[in-house]
Amino acid sequence: MWTTSSFRAERRRLRWAAAAGVVLASCGPGSRGGNVPPDAPRPARDVSTLAQPPAHPVSPAFQDQPVEISAVRLRRVRGDTMLTRLAGAERMGRTRDPIAIDVTTAGPLGNVSRNASLEIYLNGVRVGDTWSLLPDHLIAFLPDREPLVPGASVTAAWSGDEERTRSRRPVLLTEEHLRQLQ
Repeated sequence: MWTTSSFRAERRRLRWAAAAGVVLASCGPGSRGGNVPPDAPRPARDVSTLAQPPAHPVSPAFQDQPVEISAVRLRRVRGDTMLTRLAGAERMGRTRDPIAIDVTTAGPLGNVSRNASLEIYLNGVRVGDTWSLLPDHLIAFLPDREPLVPGASVTAAWSGDEERTRSRRPVLLTEEHLRQLQ
């Protein structure tokens, strides 16, 4: 009986030691022990140590540099399956001869997932919805070829910051550009 009684006492001591270990571990330096309730607000942080966000976010594609154009190509939409899909069934149904202005930029477009978008301008007037095709193509659609005349200027810019990002060297349409449509 003496060995049984000793075994029970030892087991009790082990339980108390384990419970004390759990209590002590919960009061360690990483816990919020003491008299502070768990739902109490944390102390205020020093504002001077926080990182300040940039004045306005800048993506690699949206810089103070203009969107320069290296080439312009005029294309008929009918008969081209990719352009027909981009133009959409609604536009194709209400126009007789839609034309695509295909612009190749001098550099890659970069990050086009932004709040603003790249736009194509004809004689300083926004053409309409512009599609950005990576790495360096912009495509916009005209309902017909009427505004396309020799000497018309084609530029590109980011919407919302056209003044700083508009092409500095516009591409002027020539007779050769217009022959591409025939």
